[in-house]
Amino acid sequence: MSPMVHPTPLAPRAWCVIQRDPFHPSTGRELRAIHDACRLVDVVPALSVPHILLRNGKAVLRADWDQPVVDGDHLAVVCLPQGGGGGSDPLRTVLTIGLIIASQGAYVAALGASVGLTAAQAGALAFAAGSALINAVIPPPKAPSNLAAAALAAPSPTYNLQAQGNLARLDAAIPVQYGRLAGYPDLAAQPYQEFAGNEQYIYQLLCLGQGEYDIEALRIEDTPVSNFDDITYEVVPPGGTVSLFPASVVTSAEVAGAEIIGSASGTYSQAGTTLTVTLTAHALSLGRAVVLDFTTGTAPDGEYTVASAPTPDTFTVVMPAAAAATRSGNVSVTRYLGGFNAAGAGTVATAIGLDFVASRGLYVYNTSTGAVGSISVTVEIGLRPIDAAGAPAGGWVVFTETFTDSSTTPQRYSRRYDVSPGRYQVRVRRTNAKSTATTAGHELAWAGLRSYLQGSNAFGDVTLIAMRMRASNNLSGLASRKVNVIATRKLPLWDGSAWSAPQPTRNPAWALADACRNPGYGAGLADARIDLDALASLAEVWDGRGDSFDGRFDNAVSLWEALSKIAASGRARAFMQGGIVRVVRDQPQEMPVALFSPANILRGSLSIDYAVASDSTPDSVDVGYFDETQWAPQRLVVTVPGGSSARPAKLELFGVTRRDQAWREGMYHAASNARRRRTISFSTELDGLIPSLGDLIAVAHDMPAWGQSADAVTWTVASRTLVLSEPMSWGAGAHYAALRGRDGRVSGPWPVTRGADDKTLVFTLAPDITPDTGAARERSRVSFGPAQAWAQRAIVTAVRPSGDGSVQIECVNDDPSVHTAETGTFPPPVQVSQLATQYTAPQVTGLSLRSSSNDPGVALLSWQAAPGADYYLVEMSAAQTGAAWTRVGETSAANYAVAALYGAATWIRVAAYGRTRGPWVTLSFGMEADYMWSADDAAPMWSPDASSPMWR
Repeated sequence: MSPMVHPTPLAPRAWCVIQRDPFHPSTGRELRAIHDACRLVDVVPALSVPHILLRNGKAVLRADWDQPVVDGDHLAVVCLPQGGGGGSDPLRTVLTIGLIIASQGAYVAALGASVGLTAAQAGALAFAAGSALINAVIPPPKAPSNLAAAALAAPSPTYNLQAQGNLARLDAAIPVQYGRLAGYPDLAAQPYQEFAGNEQYIYQLLCLGQGEYDIEALRIEDTPVSNFDDITYEVVPPGGTVSLFPASVVTSAEVAGAEIIGSASGTYSQAGTTLTVTLTAHALSLGRAVVLDFTTGTAPDGEYTVASAPTPDTFTVVMPAAAAATRSGNVSVTRYLGGFNAAGAGTVATAIGLDFVASRGLYVYNTSTGAVGSISVTVEIGLRPIDAAGAPAGGWVVFTETFTDSSTTPQRYSRRYDVSPGRYQVRVRRTNAKSTATTAGHELAWAGLRSYLQGSNAFGDVTLIAMRMRASNNLSGLASRKVNVIATRKLPLWDGSAWSAPQPTRNPAWALADACRNPGYGAGLADARIDLDALASLAEVWDGRGDSFDGRFDNAVSLWEALSKIAASGRARAFMQGGIVRVVRDQPQEMPVALFSPANILRGSLSIDYAVASDSTPDSVDVGYFDETQWAPQRLVVTVPGGSSARPAKLELFGVTRRDQAWREGMYHAASNARRRRTISFSTELDGLIPSLGDLIAVAHDMPAWGQSADAVTWTVASRTLVLSEPMSWGAGAHYAALRGRDGRVSGPWPVTRGADDKTLVFTLAPDITPDTGAARERSRVSFGPAQAWAQRAIVTAVRPSGDGSVQIECVNDDPSVHTAETGTFPPPVQVSQLATQYTAPQVTGLSLRSSSNDPGVALLSWQAAPGADYYLVEMSAAQTGAAWTRVGETSAANYAVAALYGAATWIRVAAYGRTRGPWVTLSFGMEADYMWSADDAAPMWSPDASSPMWR
């Protein structure tokens, strides 16, 4: 990274930080430079809330605010939090607000119950080496923490191809969708069917999800609904009412197409009050109602209840009066079908619907004329109110229907009856006899029973789609459950001062805001508890890059898991700081916010963990995403420029639907896995409260030789010369120095040259701060080194305050190539350590071969010593490829003599071995030896033997 060039400014006398909102320490502050002579009171702005003045870290009483501002003063005006009562201490709150800092291990307060999203605690950061991707800044998505709950979750009709369809997912979460997605809406109510004009119509109500949507396409499978003439639909926005049809309808499962049997003839005999009816295969049981029409005798016609069924062909009823003597005769018996309870306990119906089907049509065929005549079926429908236990709560209300037709085509009828609100039992009987002639179609079946329940047809803050579909050859019953919708969620957008009306958006920023703000399924947080300014800035970044979040939460997840998934699609992470939900994106940062060196790192606290690459370390990323062109899962393998793809690690990007975005994020994770493999941890004092999660810091320390550190002793403005407390090691090339300001920020790095001695630095440009020297205040700390080795740049991953006043910081090394890899720029890793390079896989260079003067069949090998090599391996083979290699020697020297095992056909290779083996370098003995070989034997051509070809 090239050093930043700053113009030479007019140095201010002092600085003043005004902190108007202590709950927003990183954004709610103002920095003022003081150039003119003034008093302390002149610096303090007019404020309507209590505030304090700090001078160089110490509080100043109001009685002393008339003191003059001294050159080099660092002032801070801090507004105090209000409210609390009960003896709350605002000053204590101010002093402890910095301790409420983001930490991956810190507790995240429960944010409220939800539908689809629930509050939870953020898990501790854990990153693994070996076969897993390493990215401590934006950890790759991982499996749900509650695997048992995940296993019991209803299959997703969006992401599970086997489950795609319109399902009634009982007890599942109402889906929450963000962005643009194709999905199969859930059934919001039980579908039902009716007949009209001998056509079957299916009524179904679908729930697209929570909130409002911009519907782009409504389809049956892949065909637009507009291509079907048999479908009528309406989109019901949140808070709207379904007007196309009654939505709350319950269909009885007991009615399943049983034929309504007509009257049958039998005989009877009565003795006393017991009347015994003989009817072959009557199929009646105790308590069933029958209608008896006595064709002979004086017994009264009417409805009776079966008292017993002694045999399959006889049953008894109790007559209202005893017969004077035994009497008998003929009787017509009509059996009821039902009664069936039309709906379950606790329901209130306002109408009852019945379906009837004449499966063979209704007709009578005249064999003599060949004409088809009409025939009728008459049925009696009885409705009786019942209570919650199913006991009768009133008498039967009877309706009579007659169906007449002269068609051999199956006929279907639906009837609906308005009733007083309540629960009902329904029964049906046929009142005319069924014709048994083979030339007549006279059957009638009871096909369906429905209760139209009392309700408002309003379903709250969800978007519904009501559909009325005619069953036809063009639209089967199976296809009716394949309704899918391409829609974009509408959300309010923050313009910096107010929220807009809901509008279609795919930006992750507004999905994050909605998950935090929504009181129904989100956390219900007030705007003051969300870092909206940061979200607005990120929204611009994501719009510029074309990044989106297009995801559907159709199973219950924790709020924090949902926020993590949304943020991860934009290379960001959410965290809580000071009771405020914040989001930080991993993106290029030029200036570190703080410098840490041995001067402010607690002794013995620095630790560095190296994730050393091994044979199982992933070298590429196998990215899975939900493609927006096919609306199906897709995969692609991403490799950093110049890398291989032999060991890809799987990465699932939930909410990513664009291939280019999936490729960019895969490249980012692949580069992070390759270049960010050092985890740095150290403890400091209150300086540790300066950086926050995701901030760039600089770490200078002599143990890993990350820069050289010293204190500023004297500063000469005119010559821009700084004398340090100890000498620096100067080498070839450019050198740079960075200064730590009074507020902890980093000034520089600035290009410097060697002065009169190794302690003296001459700045090419004047730094933008004046170094503190002498004993009046703490001297400025200086970090020095060649090129980029003046300090290690690192990204903060955790800040953990402790009760003893110390703060532990965890960070990971930064490398600019993590962000440039997606553009095709992937330079070598940044070298920041000034220690001698440790070569883990040393390389042999300058390999040469000649034959020995004493024995031409012996190869004399030599090469340049490889840095980091402990020894060298020498192998031979009869061919460059396809043949086995034989180990012929190991040596720690940079040369070796060995006999050629295969004569002119010998191939020799050499490799260096350090921590691991380096690459092989191969030569041909026949091509490299400095003499010629006979074509038919292995003897040298200048052999004194007369048979040698040289002498022929």
